[in-house]
Amino acid sequence: RVSINGQGGNIVSLINVADDNGPMDNAFWNGFAMFYGNGNVAFQPLARGKDVAGHEMSHGVIQSTANLEYFGESGALNESFADIFGAMIDRDDWRIGEDVVKLSAFPSGALRDLSNPNQGGNGINDPGWQPDHVNEQYTGSLDNGGVHINSGIPNHAYYLVAQSIGKDEAEQIFYKALDEYLVKSSQFIDCRLAAVQAATDLHGTNSSQVNAVKSAFDAVGIVDGQGGNYQEDFGTNPGDEYLVTTDPNQSALYLYEGGGSPVVEPLSQLDPVNRPSVTDDGSAMVFVAADKTIRVIFFDWAGGTYTEDVLQSDPIWYNVAVSRDGLRLAALTDDPEPLVWVFDYGLGEWRSFELYNPTYTQGVETGDALYADVLEWDFSGQYVLYDAYNVIESTFGADIDYWDIGFLHVWNAYDGYWAGGNVAKLFSALPENTSVGNPTFAKNSDYIIAFDWIDNYSSSYELYGVNLQTGATGVIFDNPVLNYPNYSIDDERIAFNALDLSNNDVLGYIELNPDKISPAGNGVVLLDNRSQGVFFANGLRPLADEEVALPENALRAFPNPTGGVLTIELELDADATLPVEVVDLLGRSLQRQWWNAGPGRAQLELSLAQYPAGQYVVRVGRQSIRVYHP
Repeated sequence: RVSINGQGGNIVSLINVADDNGPMDNAFWNGFAMFYGNGNVAFQPLARGKDVAGHEMSHGVIQSTANLEYFGESGALNESFADIFGAMIDRDDWRIGEDVVKLSAFPSGALRDLSNPNQGGNGINDPGWQPDHVNEQYTGSLDNGGVHINSGIPNHAYYLVAQSIGKDEAEQIFYKALDEYLVKSSQFIDCRLAAVQAATDLHGTNSSQVNAVKSAFDAVGIVDGQGGNYQEDFGTNPGDEYLVTTDPNQSALYLYEGGGSPVVEPLSQLDPVNRPSVTDDGSAMVFVAADKTIRVIFFDWAGGTYTEDVLQSDPIWYNVAVSRDGLRLAALTDDPEPLVWVFDYGLGEWRSFELYNPTYTQGVETGDALYADVLEWDFSGQYVLYDAYNVIESTFGADIDYWDIGFLHVWNAYDGYWAGGNVAKLFSALPENTSVGNPTFAKNSDYIIAFDWIDNYSSSYELYGVNLQTGATGVIFDNPVLNYPNYSIDDERIAFNALDLSNNDVLGYIELNPDKISPAGNGVVLLDNRSQGVFFANGLRPLADEEVALPENALRAFPNPTGGVLTIELELDADATLPVEVVDLLGRSLQRQWWNAGPGRAQLELSLAQYPAGQYVVRVGRQSIRVYHP
């Protein structure tokens, strides 16, 4: 491999790094360079550890190959491969950090041990303990879902492979698995399948190396099975396609059919601060008006009418996005701050989430993010896609400023409650004088996004697409202005801001190849004197959050859409008295009652016939569900 990034890039290490409050008791990779502290309570100077350096460098290799998501099993694989390659760089033993830990903090004399992940401990409260089998796997939310904990399981699998066939062959198999077969969301089972395939490629189907890999993964409880499909598309929204735009002066909103025929001009005469956000079913559109209030437009497609109202009257807002299911808002205030504010209709409360730049080391993050600009929800209603402005202060010259793109985890669908606010970045490092921004998801692929790639040297704005799972990128259009892209409802074309041959502002589009990140033709003018288009449709389809594995006692509602009477259902272990409330998307409470439910399958009928057609949220205890009243 030619350097960390595979392209001959510089390898940068910084030593004697300190925290704001004193010595740094750790080391980390920040996406561009390795940083080594001089230790404090748990460690001696970390730059003296050859395997520590190998571990941090390997994070860069992982980032440039599978780019394993730093959460749950995929995050544990990220840590595991860094440990494996770190151990192979310092290959005289199987321990990590034995040259830098202090015995007072790690009595075993090592941070981790691939040959003995338990290190004499009995659980996560014992320093240095890791599981060596899936029957000990940690399933809690600490440490990004146990990325530094559960890495002990694939670590031990690698140790067993190397013991059987030797380190030279084992490291080649695991590197090939990482480089060629794993993707961002790969889980433990995918690692097994990738290692088996890599061993097969290198040594043949029935080779001793393949059998050694299978036996090693069996021994740690990662048995044979079906791998995950992380590039599965959703069905196209079956409704009619529409397009909402503003004009270059952002003086109004305009509604068109998907092909560009006018429907309502203007849809709203209020000046939008940013482009609007629409629910997946097209029933509600939100935006921030020039008076800094959050506005909503409700559509009655059957009746051919729409109504506009104030959703949040405090004059403090800059941008807002509604989740695809309509259950949550994400918003930014007009006063720049490194916060995203989220409102959940089920809980009826706001919560703020801080933006930061993560590292691959537990407890270490950087606070360079100053504020966000663009917001969009993922399909599950759990993550907010955003771009942020960052400034790195320099004591030796000019500060470095840039825009980048992140994913903010704000909601836990399984718990039905707020998430911890973990941040992941689209790119951990960008070339000098480069920014990325204005991200948007494809309409049917949660693993595809488009965005602006901004070269500050040439003032060019390339419209890029990226496959989040494979890391593949493509240039869709080269533009002299910011693109603000948005996919059509079938993902077969993408709209963007552009200039015509006379340098007039237009909304353009370009046809896409099936990969959704490369062009299938040339750019075409869609609408004159229009900008920041958003495609949407007015049909119903299953969303990602409906496929999340929910508890058996999760709230259910049927029929949905309702015919006027809605039945809600819960499976309860014991009697319970639960508050039940129906609210509209303005947050207004329409009916309340107490429900004496359970045990077993408990049902309650609610009448919605007296309310106007639209969408409503039913709250039962801490759970909520959105329903449609046609």
